[in-house]
Amino acid sequence: MKRVLGPCSAQLTVLAVMAAAPIAAPAPAGDGAASPVASIAVEGTVLRVTLTDGRVLSSRDLIGASLLVDQGDRLRRVRLDGIERDPDDKRSDAPAADVIWLHSYTVEGPDGSWKPLCDEGPDGRRQAIPVTGRFSSADGRFGAGGPGSFELACTAGAMGKCIRLGYHPWQAQTLPKPVAHSDGEQVPSYLDLYNACIQMIRADYGGDGTVTTRNGTVIDLYDDHGIQMPDPDHPMAFEAGWTQDGAVCVNHPRVKENISLGEIAARWPRLAGRTGANCTEEAARSLGALLFNRSVP
Repeated sequence: MKRVLGPCSAQLTVLAVMAAAPIAAPAPAGDGAASPVASIAVEGTVLRVTLTDGRVLSSRDLIGASLLVDQGDRLRRVRLDGIERDPDDKRSDAPAADVIWLHSYTVEGPDGSWKPLCDEGPDGRRQAIPVTGRFSSADGRFGAGGPGSFELACTAGAMGKCIRLGYHPWQAQTLPKPVAHSDGEQVPSYLDLYNACIQMIRADYGGDGTVTTRNGTVIDLYDDHGIQMPDPDHPMAFEAGWTQDGAVCVNHPRVKENISLGEIAARWPRLAGRTGANCTEEAARSLGALLFNRSVP
């Protein structure tokens, strides 16, 4: 499937929220008194706020409410202005726990004004998707994180894009078309596919958080599990095969101005001998690639 990498696709564009933070408290817009919060969690892509009186509020109940969130070096007030089901998700049989809900958030500035939390993507959307877990910038991977932690993944960023593409890290059921590897490794999980997608979207060949893509680049991505299919009329060439650890081999760099094949092999020794003509789709598959992509050489 062809995708245009728009603004912030080279970054994750996430806001970390800790449910355990004692200052996190939703309050109706215009109401100065914050409601006491016992816990905040995410189920699928829906926020669940449990109040100290036992009530549980979901995303739709929280429209117009705000959260004080800890962004590491400062606290910011984020308001939920609306939610909608992802219009690009055409599945008619998706279970309720797997429906993708897009959340429209605004953030309060120092002067008291409000602006969208997320940058605009190629489709014009500035929404976010709550997802349980935590992203690590050290290796460019998404994982369980601490108790009660979750991220707001903007639709313009790699995490949000990969969720909308069908790689849902919270899913535990069997993949649509499981692939058993010849070396006896276990069938990959949705989380593995999700992390492979993040690495691919960012062109993080070494899987260490190094981004080499560029906004506006068109790629064709696909897998062997029936989630994303290759474009039959593509004019592009095979670029690389991907796992949660980065590329297994690289035929050509996506943006040659950002990195060369020689630099890829030198920077990540495990890819030495796995670049250029040595990297074909068949070779990548034999090396355990979970996802594949094409791009203009």
